[in-house]
Amino acid sequence: MTKEPTINKLELHYYFDESDSSHTMDAFIRNKCEFELLQIYNEFQRELGIDIKLETEAFEEGGLTELWTLMGKYPNQITILITLIIAAISRIPLKKSSLEKQDLELSIAERKLNIENLKKELNEKESPNHINIDVLNIIIDSNPKILKHVSNYYKQLNNYPKVKKISTTKLDEKKQILEETTYIKRTDFDKFIIENDDLEPTIDENATIEIISPVLKKGKYKWKGIYLKKEKTIDFYMKDKAFKQSVIAEGIEFKNGTFIDCILEISRKINEVGEIIFSSYAVTTVLKKHFENTVVETPQGKKHREIKEAKKNQFNLFEDNSE
Repeated sequence: MTKEPTINKLELHYYFDESDSSHTMDAFIRNKCEFELLQIYNEFQRELGIDIKLETEAFEEGGLTELWTLMGKYPNQITILITLIIAAISRIPLKKSSLEKQDLELSIAERKLNIENLKKELNEKESPNHINIDVLNIIIDSNPKILKHVSNYYKQLNNYPKVKKISTTKLDEKKQILEETTYIKRTDFDKFIIENDDLEPTIDENATIEIISPVLKKGKYKWKGIYLKKEKTIDFYMKDKAFKQSVIAEGIEFKNGTFIDCILEISRKINEVGEIIFSSYAVTTVLKKHFENTVVETPQGKKHREIKEAKKNQFNLFEDNSE
């Protein structure tokens, strides 16, 4: 029985202008591109819990060609990893305006289930007969780090006119082409570049903040407090206009040990190395103010509570009628 060829190499080819017969590339650009690709490679390994060794081979002629050789215990893992890398740098994202819009509308549980199912497949020794590309795309599109590194990669190439297109190809150990080569033209480079590094803000509807320093005058000044859930000191904007106005007009007193229960909006962004950082905090609604044993519910807090209770009662009524 003839043994099926095993995919274990990835060829990445940078094409130059036809009139350019050189096989050279700016060293800083190439090294920055390689850095971003290696970050993508590492992130996929981390996501899938696999350990594949990577080696590079000498460049070949024809523009500039890089060869990656992947070595590991299971051919299946190598095949999936190469497929993921090719998909990440060759499939134009669905949206590119900002990272929060890149995330697919999947719950955390659904995403984990997809990854866990793929991990089970990766424990098989043989290469897969069929790769569910939709599952692979979910892993790519719901990982801001991957999307950011892909964006960084194409940002480098987009600013380097010498590269007219790139291609990716799966090869076997004898460098024979196993699947059709994928090409990405220069006109498509900017479609991979993310224009905005902001992520969707997270909302904590049950935040408690111990007030350290309130703002008792008009203006866009930040308050300071201790965010109890994270046990950290934060500077935050007070966006609850009604509460802010009452503080200024009525001279609400803030003593040591004064707390507010509130809805806290946490802005996030992703930095150049793909790490998610919290960029700012804002209290959108103050629900309650309490000091020692005295708790005072704000009018806006009462309104918010009544709306939530009405929605809950409506949902319970719907459930009763559906039985």
